[in-house]
Amino acid sequence: MSRGAWLAWLMAALVLAGAAALVYLAYAPAGDSAPHPFNHDRNAIWLEHRWLERSQSAPTMEALFGRLRARGVIYLYPHLIPFDTAGNLPAHDREQTQAFLSAARRVAPELKLLPWVGGVRAGYRRQRPGTLQLSDLAQRQRMVAEVRGLVDDGFDGVHLDVEPIDDGNVEFLALLRALRTAVGASHLLSVAATRPAPVGLPRAPNFAWSPEYYARVAALVDQLVIMAYDTALPTPQLYRRYLTWAAGSVAGALDQSGSKARVLMGVPTYENFGFMHRAGVETPENALVGIVAGLRGLGVRGTFEGVAIYAEWTTSDEDWAVYERYWRNRGD
Repeated sequence: MSRGAWLAWLMAALVLAGAAALVYLAYAPAGDSAPHPFNHDRNAIWLEHRWLERSQSAPTMEALFGRLRARGVIYLYPHLIPFDTAGNLPAHDREQTQAFLSAARRVAPELKLLPWVGGVRAGYRRQRPGTLQLSDLAQRQRMVAEVRGLVDDGFDGVHLDVEPIDDGNVEFLALLRALRTAVGASHLLSVAATRPAPVGLPRAPNFAWSPEYYARVAALVDQLVIMAYDTALPTPQLYRRYLTWAAGSVAGALDQSGSKARVLMGVPTYENFGFMHRAGVETPENALVGIVAGLRGLGVRGTFEGVAIYAEWTTSDEDWAVYERYWRNRGD
């Protein structure tokens, strides 16, 4: 066999082996549905804006808090975004805010209520134009003052969701440092974190954060709530494998570094399907069995705290049954 023919054969063999590996990863069984010790009933959920922006009856709020606490949910992120171009929060009902806090303290005082604030960055268009310009110091200062006001109102901290944040963004870190001071050591600073990747992606910096940037963000916050969805992965097996890697790698790396930040993995229950969020792929079951598989090698200690349901208003009875079975080890 000539040298050219041998090289051609080698290349063909490598291509074939690579294709076989991709097929295996895409379709071979993945995940872990066996009982596990990782749920400690310190889970989280995102709530829609009506709970803080429109008047609700006391029985309605009390039923919400009792229902979620019975599901092992302790962190609640009621929606209160976006900041406007001046860094102000939208007008909301202060009386309803106090009623919401009072009902929670009365029915389930162990709950942690962190209003969900943030918005879309200027220059990035999704459904609407962005309002946040993180390079604007005056806007950042006003955002910090608004967050301090929420803490003074009686909330347990704040949950910040600014999108998209490109990998390595230093202006976002500056905002977090200011918020850390404003929130204080006795209150929680929680961040909705972009999905992780093994390395930075220079051609897609908005799509994923590198391990190095995760470490820098974790140094400034109490909670990293990973938005582990909208991945565009095409098969359930690939999505499960990604969740396995994401849960194990982020929590494991922060645990080894001695980080005090706690990790929660986002679990999608919404059905706004498309290219990024595929029907039959990014499901609660696939997310949960992937997360469990990723935690098997970490044990029950460390930085991992729980899962975060996105979102309360899209979670059906069937979704809750899946959550109870695969995460809380309850039900058939």
